Amino acid sequence: MDKKILFLLGLFLCFTILNCGKSGKDELGKNELVRINDVSLSLEEFRQMSERQPLEGKMRLLDEKGMRDFLENYVITREVLYQEAKKRGFDKNKEILQKVEDFKRAMIIDGLIEEVLKGKGEPTEGEIQQYYKENVSLFTEPLEVKIRHIVVNSEPVLKEVLMRLSKGESFEKLAATYNVDRTREDGGNLGYLRRGQLAPSFASFEEAAFSLKKKGDISEVVRTPYGFHILQLEEMRGTTQRPFEQVKERIRLFLQAKKRQEAYLNYVKEVKSKANIMINETLWAMEEQKGGKKGTGSK
Repeated sequence: MDKKILFLLGLFLCFTILNCGKSGKDELGKNELVRINDVSLSLEEFRQMSERQPLEGKMRLLDEKGMRDFLENYVITREVLYQEAKKRGFDKNKEILQKVEDFKRAMIIDGLIEEVLKGKGEPTEGEIQQYYKENVSLFTEPLEVKIRHIVVNSEPVLKEVLMRLSKGESFEKLAATYNVDRTREDGGNLGYLRRGQLAPSFASFEEAAFSLKKKGDISEVVRTPYGFHILQLEEMRGTTQRPFEQVKERIRLFLQAKKRQEAYLNYVKEVKSKANIMINETLWAMEEQKGGKKGTGSK
Protein backbone atom coordinates (compact mmCIF):
# COMPACT_ATOMS: atom_id res chain seq x y z
CA MET A 1 0.00 0.00 0.00
CA ASP A 2 1.19 3.56 -0.79
CA LYS A 3 3.09 5.13 2.13
CA LYS A 4 1.03 8.32 1.82
CA ILE A 5 -2.26 6.39 2.12
CA LEU A 6 -0.92 4.40 5.08
CA PHE A 7 0.03 7.65 6.79
CA LEU A 8 -3.40 9.19 6.14
CA LEU A 9 -5.12 6.11 7.56
CA GLY A 10 -2.81 6.27 10.55
CA LEU A 11 -3.62 9.94 10.95
CA PHE A 12 -7.31 9.11 10.83
CA LEU A 13 -6.92 6.43 13.51
CA CYS A 14 -4.85 8.79 15.62
CA PHE A 15 -7.60 11.40 15.69
CA THR A 16 -10.16 8.68 16.47
CA ILE A 17 -8.15 7.33 19.41
CA LEU A 18 -7.47 10.80 20.82
CA ASN A 19 -11.19 11.46 20.96
CA CYS A 20 -12.23 8.06 22.43
CA GLY A 21 -12.13 9.33 26.00
CA LYS A 22 -14.44 12.26 25.27
CA SER A 23 -18.20 12.28 25.45
CA GLY A 24 -20.11 10.78 22.55
CA LYS A 25 -21.04 14.13 21.00
CA ASP A 26 -17.32 15.04 20.78
CA GLU A 27 -16.22 11.83 19.09
CA LEU A 28 -15.13 12.04 15.47
CA GLY A 29 -17.42 10.39 12.99
CA LYS A 30 -16.45 7.42 10.89
CA ASN A 31 -15.40 9.51 7.87
CA GLU A 32 -14.03 12.56 9.72
CA LEU A 33 -10.31 13.26 9.61
CA VAL A 34 -10.48 16.43 11.66
CA ARG A 35 -13.17 18.65 13.17
CA ILE A 36 -12.60 22.35 13.73
CA ASN A 37 -15.40 23.68 15.93
CA ASP A 38 -18.48 22.64 13.93
CA VAL A 39 -16.71 22.10 10.61
CA SER A 40 -15.66 18.59 9.62
CA LEU A 41 -13.04 17.55 7.11
CA SER A 42 -13.04 14.03 5.70
CA LEU A 43 -10.03 12.03 4.62
CA GLU A 44 -11.20 12.30 1.00
CA GLU A 45 -11.48 16.10 1.24
CA PHE A 46 -7.98 16.26 2.70
CA ARG A 47 -6.66 14.18 -0.20
CA GLN A 48 -8.37 16.51 -2.69
CA MET A 49 -6.80 19.56 -1.02
CA SER A 50 -3.41 17.87 -1.25
CA GLU A 51 -3.87 17.15 -4.95
CA ARG A 52 -4.79 20.77 -5.68
CA GLN A 53 -1.44 22.02 -4.40
CA PRO A 54 1.13 23.22 -6.96
CA LEU A 55 4.07 20.96 -7.77
CA GLU A 56 6.33 22.65 -5.18
CA GLY A 57 3.68 22.09 -2.51
CA LYS A 58 3.19 18.44 -3.50
CA MET A 59 6.92 17.85 -3.12
CA ARG A 60 6.58 18.75 0.57
CA LEU A 61 3.88 16.09 1.03
CA LEU A 62 6.08 13.12 0.17
CA ASP A 63 6.76 12.17 3.78
CA GLU A 64 4.75 11.91 6.99
CA LYS A 65 6.25 15.04 8.53
CA GLY A 66 5.32 17.10 5.48
CA MET A 67 1.78 15.70 5.44
CA ARG A 68 1.28 16.46 9.14
CA ASP A 69 2.69 19.95 8.70
CA PHE A 70 0.28 20.55 5.80
CA LEU A 71 -2.66 19.41 7.93
CA GLU A 72 -1.84 21.47 11.00
CA ASN A 73 -0.23 24.59 9.52
CA TYR A 74 -2.28 24.97 6.36
CA VAL A 75 -5.59 23.12 6.48
CA ILE A 76 -6.46 23.66 10.16
CA THR A 77 -4.90 27.12 10.37
CA ARG A 78 -6.77 28.30 7.29
CA GLU A 79 -10.10 26.98 8.57
CA VAL A 80 -9.62 28.54 12.03
CA LEU A 81 -8.84 31.93 10.48
CA TYR A 82 -11.76 31.61 8.05
CA GLN A 83 -14.16 30.91 10.89
CA GLU A 84 -12.81 33.86 12.88
CA ALA A 85 -13.16 36.11 9.84
CA LYS A 86 -16.78 35.06 9.41
CA LYS A 87 -17.48 35.80 13.10
CA ARG A 88 -16.26 39.34 12.49
CA GLY A 89 -18.44 39.76 9.43
CA PHE A 90 -15.77 39.79 6.74
CA ASP A 91 -17.86 37.34 4.68
CA LYS A 92 -20.40 40.17 4.27
CA ASN A 93 -17.87 42.94 3.54
CA LYS A 94 -18.92 44.63 0.27
CA GLU A 95 -15.36 45.24 -0.98
CA ILE A 96 -14.35 41.64 -0.35
CA LEU A 97 -17.53 40.29 -1.96
CA GLN A 98 -16.86 42.46 -5.03
CA LYS A 99 -13.32 41.09 -5.31
CA VAL A 100 -14.70 37.56 -5.04
CA GLU A 101 -17.22 38.31 -7.80
CA ASP A 102 -14.52 39.85 -10.01
CA PHE A 103 -12.28 36.83 -9.50
CA LYS A 104 -15.19 34.48 -10.20
CA ARG A 105 -16.02 36.30 -13.45
CA ALA A 106 -12.36 36.25 -14.53
CA MET A 107 -12.07 32.51 -13.87
CA ILE A 108 -15.28 31.78 -15.82
CA ILE A 109 -14.10 33.90 -18.77
CA ASP A 110 -10.69 32.18 -18.70
CA GLY A 111 -12.45 28.81 -18.81
CA LEU A 112 -14.50 29.90 -21.83
CA ILE A 113 -11.48 31.27 -23.72
CA GLU A 114 -9.43 28.15 -22.99
CA GLU A 115 -12.22 26.01 -24.41
CA VAL A 116 -12.70 28.22 -27.48
CA LEU A 117 -8.97 28.40 -28.29
CA LYS A 118 -8.32 24.69 -27.76
CA GLY A 119 -6.43 23.36 -30.78
CA LYS A 120 -6.47 26.72 -32.59
CA GLY A 121 -3.01 27.98 -31.71
CA GLU A 122 -0.71 25.28 -33.04
CA PRO A 123 1.22 26.33 -36.17
CA THR A 124 1.94 23.74 -38.85
CA GLU A 125 5.43 22.65 -39.87
CA GLY A 126 4.92 24.50 -43.15
CA GLU A 127 4.02 27.75 -41.39
CA ILE A 128 7.12 27.51 -39.19
CA GLN A 129 9.39 26.90 -42.19
CA GLN A 130 7.76 29.72 -44.15
CA TYR A 131 8.33 32.17 -41.28
CA TYR A 132 11.97 31.06 -41.09
CA LYS A 133 12.49 31.69 -44.84
CA GLU A 134 10.69 35.05 -44.84
CA ASN A 135 12.56 36.42 -41.82
CA VAL A 136 16.17 35.47 -42.51
CA SER A 137 17.53 38.60 -40.80
CA LEU A 138 16.00 37.55 -37.46
CA PHE A 139 18.04 34.35 -37.45
CA THR A 140 21.34 35.67 -38.80
CA GLU A 141 24.29 36.17 -36.51
CA PRO A 142 25.58 39.78 -36.74
CA LEU A 143 29.01 40.48 -38.18
CA GLU A 144 31.73 40.67 -35.53
CA VAL A 145 35.37 41.67 -35.87
CA LYS A 146 38.15 40.82 -33.44
CA ILE A 147 40.39 43.84 -33.12
CA ARG A 148 43.80 44.59 -31.65
CA HIS A 149 44.81 48.23 -31.25
CA ILE A 150 47.72 50.46 -30.39
CA VAL A 151 46.64 53.58 -28.50
CA VAL A 152 48.91 56.50 -27.58
CA ASN A 153 48.17 60.04 -26.43
CA SER A 154 50.86 62.16 -28.12
CA GLU A 155 51.84 62.77 -31.75
CA PRO A 156 55.59 62.24 -31.22
CA VAL A 157 54.94 58.76 -29.77
CA LEU A 158 52.49 58.06 -32.60
CA LYS A 159 55.17 58.87 -35.21
CA GLU A 160 57.60 56.55 -33.46
CA VAL A 161 55.05 53.70 -33.48
CA LEU A 162 54.22 54.25 -37.17
CA MET A 163 57.91 54.18 -38.06
CA ARG A 164 58.45 50.88 -36.21
CA LEU A 165 55.34 49.37 -37.82
CA SER A 166 56.64 50.35 -41.26
CA LYS A 167 59.77 48.37 -40.49
CA GLY A 168 57.65 45.27 -39.89
CA GLU A 169 57.82 45.09 -36.11
CA SER A 170 55.18 43.02 -34.29
CA PHE A 171 51.89 44.90 -33.83
CA GLU A 172 51.18 42.96 -30.64
CA LYS A 173 54.59 43.73 -29.11
CA LEU A 174 54.30 47.42 -29.94
CA ALA A 175 50.84 47.50 -28.30
CA ALA A 176 52.31 45.86 -25.19
CA THR A 177 55.06 48.52 -25.15
CA TYR A 178 53.18 51.73 -25.97
CA ASN A 179 49.49 51.35 -25.05
CA VAL A 180 48.20 53.78 -22.46
CA ASP A 181 45.18 51.67 -21.50
CA ARG A 182 44.69 48.27 -19.85
CA THR A 183 44.97 46.40 -23.15
CA ARG A 184 48.71 46.90 -22.83
CA GLU A 185 48.75 43.75 -20.70
CA ASP A 186 47.26 41.70 -23.54
CA GLY A 187 49.00 43.20 -26.55
CA GLY A 188 46.15 45.57 -27.38
CA ASN A 189 43.48 42.84 -27.63
CA LEU A 190 39.94 44.33 -27.65
CA GLY A 191 38.06 41.12 -28.38
CA TYR A 192 35.04 40.98 -30.67
CA LEU A 193 33.07 44.09 -31.63
CA ARG A 194 29.63 44.43 -33.22
CA ARG A 195 28.25 47.41 -35.11
CA GLY A 196 26.48 49.84 -32.82
CA GLN A 197 28.18 48.48 -29.73
CA LEU A 198 30.39 51.53 -29.15
CA ALA A 199 29.42 55.01 -27.99
CA PRO A 200 28.77 57.69 -30.68
CA SER A 201 32.10 59.36 -29.89
CA PHE A 202 33.77 56.17 -31.20
CA ALA A 203 31.98 56.19 -34.57
CA SER A 204 35.22 56.73 -36.51
CA PHE A 205 36.88 53.92 -34.51
CA GLU A 206 34.02 51.55 -35.37
CA GLU A 207 34.11 52.54 -39.04
CA ALA A 208 37.84 51.87 -39.21
CA ALA A 209 37.41 48.48 -37.53
CA PHE A 210 34.74 47.30 -39.99
CA SER A 211 36.62 48.66 -43.01
CA LEU A 212 39.36 46.05 -42.48
CA LYS A 213 38.76 43.00 -44.68
CA LYS A 214 41.60 40.54 -44.21
CA LYS A 215 43.37 39.14 -41.16
CA GLY A 216 46.41 41.27 -40.37
CA ASP A 217 45.10 44.41 -42.15
CA ILE A 218 46.07 47.63 -40.36
CA SER A 219 43.93 50.77 -40.34
CA GLU A 220 44.77 54.44 -40.75
CA VAL A 221 45.22 56.46 -37.55
CA VAL A 222 41.91 57.12 -35.77
CA ARG A 223 41.46 59.78 -33.11
CA THR A 224 39.04 59.36 -30.15
CA PRO A 225 38.71 61.03 -26.73
CA TYR A 226 41.26 58.46 -25.49
CA GLY A 227 43.98 59.33 -27.96
CA PHE A 228 45.38 58.09 -31.29
CA HIS A 229 44.50 54.53 -32.34
CA ILE A 230 45.86 52.13 -34.95
CA LEU A 231 43.75 49.00 -35.47
CA GLN A 232 44.61 45.54 -36.70
CA LEU A 233 42.08 42.88 -37.76
CA GLU A 234 42.55 39.54 -35.97
CA GLU A 235 39.42 37.65 -37.05
CA MET A 236 36.01 38.20 -38.63
CA ARG A 237 32.89 36.11 -37.96
CA GLY A 238 29.12 36.27 -38.33
CA THR A 239 26.55 36.96 -41.05
CA THR A 240 25.66 33.27 -40.97
CA GLN A 241 22.07 32.08 -40.72
CA ARG A 242 21.31 29.86 -37.73
CA PRO A 243 20.08 26.37 -38.71
CA PHE A 244 16.30 25.86 -38.82
CA GLU A 245 16.39 23.16 -36.13
CA GLN A 246 18.05 25.58 -33.68
CA VAL A 247 15.27 28.17 -33.97
CA LYS A 248 12.27 25.98 -34.80
CA GLU A 249 10.88 25.88 -31.23
CA ARG A 250 11.32 29.63 -30.81
CA ILE A 251 9.34 30.24 -34.02
CA ARG A 252 6.66 27.75 -32.99
CA LEU A 253 6.04 29.51 -29.67
CA PHE A 254 5.91 32.91 -31.37
CA LEU A 255 3.43 31.75 -34.04
CA GLN A 256 1.37 29.89 -31.43
CA ALA A 257 0.92 33.07 -29.36
CA LYS A 258 0.13 35.09 -32.48
CA LYS A 259 -2.49 32.61 -33.74
CA ARG A 260 -4.14 32.35 -30.33
CA GLN A 261 -4.38 36.14 -30.11
CA GLU A 262 -5.94 36.31 -33.57
CA ALA A 263 -8.41 33.54 -32.70
CA TYR A 264 -9.31 35.34 -29.46
CA LEU A 265 -9.95 38.67 -31.21
CA ASN A 266 -12.06 36.96 -33.89
CA TYR A 267 -14.11 35.16 -31.25
CA VAL A 268 -14.72 38.37 -29.28
CA LYS A 269 -15.82 40.08 -32.49
CA GLU A 270 -18.20 37.21 -33.26
CA VAL A 271 -19.74 37.19 -29.77
CA LYS A 272 -20.19 40.96 -29.81
CA SER A 273 -21.91 40.79 -33.21
CA LYS A 274 -24.52 38.41 -31.77
CA ALA A 275 -25.13 40.44 -28.61
CA ASN A 276 -27.64 43.29 -28.24
CA ILE A 277 -25.39 46.12 -27.03
CA MET A 278 -26.77 49.62 -26.35
CA ILE A 279 -24.75 52.56 -25.03
CA ASN A 280 -26.37 55.65 -23.53
CA GLU A 281 -24.32 58.20 -25.50
CA THR A 282 -25.82 61.17 -23.63
CA LEU A 283 -24.76 59.75 -20.28
CA TRP A 284 -21.39 58.78 -21.70
CA ALA A 285 -20.82 62.31 -23.03
CA MET A 286 -21.44 63.67 -19.53
CA GLU A 287 -18.94 61.19 -18.10
CA GLU A 288 -16.34 62.12 -20.72
CA GLN A 289 -16.81 65.80 -19.96
CA LYS A 290 -16.42 65.11 -16.25
CA GLY A 291 -13.23 63.14 -16.92
CA GLY A 292 -11.90 65.95 -19.13
CA LYS A 293 -12.31 68.48 -16.36
CA LYS A 294 -10.38 66.28 -13.98
CA GLY A 295 -7.59 65.97 -16.52
CA THR A 296 -7.16 69.76 -16.95
CA GLY A 297 -6.52 70.24 -13.23
CA SER A 298 -9.30 72.85 -12.89
CA LYS A 299 -9.81 74.40 -9.49
